[in-house]
Amino acid sequence: MSNENQLLIDLPLVADEDADEELGSLAATAIADEDLQGSRLLLALKSVRPIDIEGMPGGLIEISCTFQPGYNTRFTWARLTVMLQSPEGVKIVDLAPREIKDEQPVKISVDSKGSLGLKKAPAEASLDKTVKEEYEVYQCLVRGSGESTAKARWDFNENDHRQSGLGTEQTLVMTLPVTGKVSGLVLMNARLARSGVEGALSAVRDLVVGARQRDSTFSVEIPKE
Repeated sequence: MSNENQLLIDLPLVADEDADEELGSLAATAIADEDLQGSRLLLALKSVRPIDIEGMPGGLIEISCTFQPGYNTRFTWARLTVMLQSPEGVKIVDLAPREIKDEQPVKISVDSKGSLGLKKAPAEASLDKTVKEEYEVYQCLVRGSGESTAKARWDFNENDHRQSGLGTEQTLVMTLPVTGKVSGLVLMNARLARSGVEGALSAVRDLVVGARQRDSTFSVEIPKE
């Protein structure tokens, strides 16, 4: 498990020039280019381990996704897409989370078929430090899809009532029916916002990874045993 805690991607987020023309439909001005500085996407490998999927070798990849907004701003929405490219023909067995609607701690489990599940923590136990270390807390609404395809996608939306952004870190998990080197592309779209009076949006800007290529490569090594 030497790949654990490996930084996969650390890239600045830049203005999406294609989306700038659409901002006129919003009751807010555009955040200036200089105020976007500091907005970044970080992906780190939390853990990777081999698993048996119906008696065949496979792997589980756990990624930490961090949305870092620029000063005095917050992310209100983001879409992270992971497109697997090698080994050729690889498809995702399962991914998690599929849907998160609240901040109750959940534990991610995997069964003998490579299927992932979420188990909510008991309310009284969620306050214990040792339990917190075993359970994940998602600070926004999350929806994931991509089972049986080569493309995983997660959408993140801030809670409309709290308007507290997307949180600092989200844990994403995939199971794959392969071991060895796995590589692909990461794409991200996000909306950055600045609050005005009484929480109303005073300025927004849509961001992407990279000014031209709009994606970044990554690779992970799944050990065979």
